[in-house]
Amino acid sequence: MNSRYNTHVRLAVAATLALPMITLAGEAADGAVLDEVVVTAQKRSQNIQDVPIAVTAVDSEAVLNAGIVNIQDLGQIVPTLTVSNAVGIGFSYLRGIGTTAIGPGIEYPVSMYMDGVYLASTTATLLDFGNIDRVEVLKGPQGTLFGRNATGGLIGIFTRDPTQEFRSSGDVSFDNYQTAKAKLYVGGGVTENLAADISVNAGTQGEGWGENLVTGNDVFRNRHNITARSKWVYTPGDATKLTLIGDFTDFKHSSNGQRLYPGTLPAPGYGAAPQPAHGAWDIIADVDPVFTNTSGGVSLKLEQEVGSLNMMSLTAYRDSESTLFWDVDFTEVPWLIGDLVDAESQFSQELQLSSASDGPFNWTAGVYYFRAIGEYKPTAIEGNLVRAIFGPTAQRLEPFNKQVSDAIAGFAQGTFTLSPSTNLTTGIRYSSEKRTLSGSTFLYDSAVSGPISLGTTPKKSLKFKKPTYRIALDHQFNDDVMGYVSWNTGFKSGGWNTQQAADPSFKPEFVKSYEAGFKSDLLGRRLRFNGAAFYYDYSNIQVQKVGTANTGIINGAAATIKGVEAELQLAATDNLLLSGGMAWLHSRFDTFTNAPFRQTNPVRVEPGDASGNVIPFSPEFQVMANADYTRPLVSGAELHFLASLQYNDGMYYEADNQLRQKGYAKVNLGVRWDAADGRYNVKLWANNLTNEEVVSY
Repeated sequence: MNSRYNTHVRLAVAATLALPMITLAGEAADGAVLDEVVVTAQKRSQNIQDVPIAVTAVDSEAVLNAGIVNIQDLGQIVPTLTVSNAVGIGFSYLRGIGTTAIGPGIEYPVSMYMDGVYLASTTATLLDFGNIDRVEVLKGPQGTLFGRNATGGLIGIFTRDPTQEFRSSGDVSFDNYQTAKAKLYVGGGVTENLAADISVNAGTQGEGWGENLVTGNDVFRNRHNITARSKWVYTPGDATKLTLIGDFTDFKHSSNGQRLYPGTLPAPGYGAAPQPAHGAWDIIADVDPVFTNTSGGVSLKLEQEVGSLNMMSLTAYRDSESTLFWDVDFTEVPWLIGDLVDAESQFSQELQLSSASDGPFNWTAGVYYFRAIGEYKPTAIEGNLVRAIFGPTAQRLEPFNKQVSDAIAGFAQGTFTLSPSTNLTTGIRYSSEKRTLSGSTFLYDSAVSGPISLGTTPKKSLKFKKPTYRIALDHQFNDDVMGYVSWNTGFKSGGWNTQQAADPSFKPEFVKSYEAGFKSDLLGRRLRFNGAAFYYDYSNIQVQKVGTANTGIINGAAATIKGVEAELQLAATDNLLLSGGMAWLHSRFDTFTNAPFRQTNPVRVEPGDASGNVIPFSPEFQVMANADYTRPLVSGAELHFLASLQYNDGMYYEADNQLRQKGYAKVNLGVRWDAADGRYNVKLWANNLTNEEVVSY
């Protein structure tokens, strides 16, 4: 399957009322001086240049300038981050750590948070951005402060808070493939101490990027994508803040279409697989793919000052249900059809206490509870294969499998001021998790009234307990340069393969990270240059395995990952802002003797030795560059000329290293007109002018 990397020329028109343009983090202002960027990477507000962690922060204007519309686009501006699309489901790799496996109860090593709430469901992560204040990408294992342990890193999405001042904005865009999108935001004071807002995003696509050559219908088409989000902030006094958030998403598309890799022959019985000349997005299938999802949640956050302490409580509930319908054999023969219903819900509660003053010792401590239920209800399998196994009157096979996750963790982290220029940070988290699997399988046969039970999956449980740590030492060499070294560990619990309940469980994965980095503001704060070098000792790696109509996880033994990355921003003149980044990554399996190896003629999977192979989705070299040139007009309006480049020297998709994406370079160009009062803008841009085709999964 290919991701969306065809040439796109789009026209976007936006109108904003009573809402000035948000200043870009790093935009030239007041004599071409870069602005300070504030992040919460250590659960408190800090200048990004003072944080001893590799962090990339992107604010709302950077999102606008770069043409970023969803999570998948973040890989264009964050070195070592790859965000891709697996049959309509988003997944991330950061510094070589990630997984493409999907299913109820399977969580990603690169965790995602929305306004502090962990998003566990993998089927609801391809989010369109709306009402965004900023995005923070934390690189490396996050094993102490955040709700769920993350071995790879963390993507934090923050929406803007409503204020007493009335604000409204709207955005309408049109591009090729008959695509239209609209955004609306309204917020302001409700009473003296209460402010609220609502944001709504909606999009549709009239023409698909490809065609099902069997049915003649469009595929890779966004039928509709609607998201609504409302935030209510109550401040009865200076010491108390209560935030209530509710959101809802409903989308339907056909981006779960797949096709055989060129030159591959289907397995026996699947029928012939003609390979006529067709475009990168065309498929051959006896049914049209469909993916739908409805998801939403509510959260309540209390922030209270108690003397010299800050107390925080965050309670959240989320629910998601997805359906995937697709041709599993990728041929004209109705041999195997999948009809999957994935239902997931989660509840989390975090209690946190922290120091309020900037004294010689700042600390944060708390406890986090998480419960998630993920189930197939059911996964239905239809087609000639079912009849070949169970008889000519067999209709469909329906496995019902459910995985329940219960986790609780206590954590603490503190920063000691050893001298006016040197700080020591230490942290610890102790996690205890339990995973329980249960299920049953039924067969529907036209010759029998009602379902036929084919047995149940005996209830079975696993427990995991693990401490994780952080130690970091940072030193301010002068007012402009800070350096740091750190040691971090990360843990991701094991579990069950819900799609293949009879399979053995998989073990937790664990990573030890050694990192040295620097952060600098040079040339009178006209140049911001940050960099890091890292070394990972990665063990019990959770790697995707592919079955007949499903995916799961097995453990690879060990791997070593090392790399160097750098980012810079330069206010070259009052009117020209340059930014970019680069990354070099060396990621190899040390030992992996039971790796899934794909044989293509015919299709089958056999065990093989992947020791020494490159870890999937780990390009060795990446470069990205961006330019924003502002041209003031006589009327007081401004023109912004925008350009960006993303280069990737290629990557493998599986541990067997058989299929490789060749290197590619994408070029985006745009021009934006901003009205003199900052309330209106019009933008015209073209993405991927080099017309690169990039396989996503």
